[in-house]
Amino acid sequence: MSFAVSPFLMRALVAPILIASLIGCAAQPTGDVLPTVRVSGTLTYKGNPLEYHQVTFAPNDGQRPAAGISDENGKFTLGTNSPGDGAITGTHNVSVIYVGPPNDDPEFGINEFYSPPPPKVKIPRKYADPKKSGITIEVPAGGLSDVAVELK
Repeated sequence: MSFAVSPFLMRALVAPILIASLIGCAAQPTGDVLPTVRVSGTLTYKGNPLEYHQVTFAPNDGQRPAAGISDENGKFTLGTNSPGDGAITGTHNVSVIYVGPPNDDPEFGINEFYSPPPPKVKIPRKYADPKKSGITIEVPAGGLSDVAVELK
């Protein structure tokens, strides 16, 4: 038994689905570029630089967070829309997690996957959660050029 659908009926069925999907997409959040100010600083644990950790500033108002990775000296620069462009102004809860040293292997993440080496220093788990870290930093309109993120 064969079943034939007229071209008119096919268009009548497909058009509403297409329109609904386009309207649905318009209601989704966009990748708008947010205004940011430069934020850079130093990450330390018990007074010593903390290397290869991601520092994240999560705005209290729920906007897009900013993140940066500390280098060998604990220095980091935050980015929100792109690496190094800064953070939005306002009050932020801070979190810190170990990510490991940069990987120069061009195959890494494509065909090669492996864990980073263990951190030289283990930090308390509370720092991984911006709501539990106990670190709050205010980013002013002029930005921050040497903010100290000190873990204890």
